[in-house]
Formats: sequence, structure tokens, C-alpha cells
Amino acid sequence: PLWMHFAISMSGGGVPILSSDHSLLVSDATVSHLLFGGDFDVTLATGEGPAYSVYNEAERGHLRDARLVLYLFVALALASLVFILAALVHRPHDARRWRAVARGGAGQAIGTVIVGLVGFFAFDPLFELFHRVFFPGGNWEFPADSNMIRLYPYAFWQLTAGALGALCVIGGGLVWWLARRRAERLER
Repeated sequence: PLWMHFAISMSGGGVPILSSDHSLLVSDATVSHLLFGGDFDVTLATGEGPAYSVYNEAERGHLRDARLVLYLFVALALASLVFILAALVHRPHDARRWRAVARGGAGQAIGTVIVGLVGFFAFDPLFELFHRVFFPGGNWEFPADSNMIRLYPYAFWQLTAGALGALCVIGGGLVWWLARRRAERLER
């Protein structure tokens, strides 16, 4: 919620027919469904009439697909972590393995900077390419007045991509530094 609330407010997001507080509640419910399951049938009662569903079926379908993509990325990251840890636990005093981990961290940081620079100048095509690759059914294009687009506008995704990129660069740099130091100690 801390990031989502910040990014939504900084990007001008929110559903115009809702108050800022209601938009943040909708976002919190959406993220909860994304992370922990649910059908994305987020309903809201504003006190000005009956409760209504915030997302239409096409938006809910996209959110279900987005959850699958998120789970796949998390599974890939966890599998990579297990593989690296297993290699290091198996031979914890092998400086070559620590150097390989350092190179991986450096590669992540440098690769993220390169993608970030390209994204800075060509965010639109990268955004579209990402969606064409991971959502090939085309269920990612919505009219500008859809609640999902209004809640999470384009600027939200630019800000979020930048923050994720910064975390990847910092994380990769930290892994590079720590693994490099460990390898140097082992080589002494």
C-alpha cells in the first residue's frame, strides 16, 4: 500500500467518480486479489446509491492474466535464488562461484540501466512490447475511460517501472559488491 498510494497520488491516478480515499481502497483490494487470489470483482458502495463493480469483465480478465504473469516472474526469481544458494552451499569456499554470482549481480545492474535508458526514451514501444509478449490475446487495450486505466494511468506505470528499475540496480550492485568481496577473501 505504501508504494501504491504514493504512486497513484503522484501520477494523478484514481477513479474520478470516486474520492481519493475510495480509489486507494479499490487499489488495495485489487493488489490483494493480485497477490493472494480472488476474482477481481471489486465492489464499492459510496453511500450515493447501490454498490457496484469497479471493473468490467474485460478488466477482470486482464487482471487474472496479470496475476499469472506476476506468479511466473516470482517463481522464476525464487528458482534462480534456490539455484544460486544451492551452488554456494554445495561449495561455499569456491571463489569462482562467488565471482560468478558477482558477475550476475553486475549483469543485472548494467542490463537494468540499459533497459532503463531505452525505456526512458521509448517507454511507449517497450510498454506495448511487454504487453504483446505477455498478454498475446490482446486483452490489455482498454478505452481511456475504463476504471482500470483511470485508477492506474500511464504515468503510474512509468513511475513504477522507474522504481522497480532502481531496486534492480541497487540489488544487483549490492550482490556484485558482496559476492566480489567474498571471492577476494577466499582468494587470499
